[in-house]
Amino acid sequence: MSEGKEVTLAKVAERARTSRATVYRYLSDPSVLALDATLDLEVTPTSELLEGLNNVRSRVHVVARYYLDFSRVHEAHFRQFLAESLKASLEDGTVKMRGARRVAAFSEALAPVHPLMEPKEIDDLAKRLSMTTGLEQLVILEDILRADEATGYQLQEGLVDALLDRYLRKNLGRMQMPTLS
Repeated sequence: MSEGKEVTLAKVAERARTSRATVYRYLSDPSVLALDATLDLEVTPTSELLEGLNNVRSRVHVVARYYLDFSRVHEAHFRQFLAESLKASLEDGTVKMRGARRVAAFSEALAPVHPLMEPKEIDDLAKRLSMTTGLEQLVILEDILRADEATGYQLQEGLVDALLDRYLRKNLGRMQMPTLS
């Protein structure tokens, strides 16, 4: 998968230096293996990303940029995951759910403004921010918009700022927060 090639049980057997029969006995479906392998990428803990940052806007931008860059670095894995996921959903109608790491990361990045907002607003904003990054955003930026990396960052930053402006400005009246901009 890291090479962007289709996962087959024959290739798994070859790479694992075991017989095809053994692989077929324990792993009957290469798509399941591909999905599980894709989810096994090591992600930097959000607390490390945010270390020393108090400014909410900076914190959110760091998370958004991290997940976009993470998707770019592991693009082959994520595209394979997407392909296998779509294939599985067409075959049996199920969709492999992921852990929603981005939503949790954005919620953590928003921690300084939690006192300003209702929990539902924080959750809504974290989910909307999650839509600005990751493989989905990478596909839009590169495949649809044909944006170069610098333009992609600029477009992403604009989306993130628009969301922050919308949610944070209406909550500023509740409590003065110097770390918003």
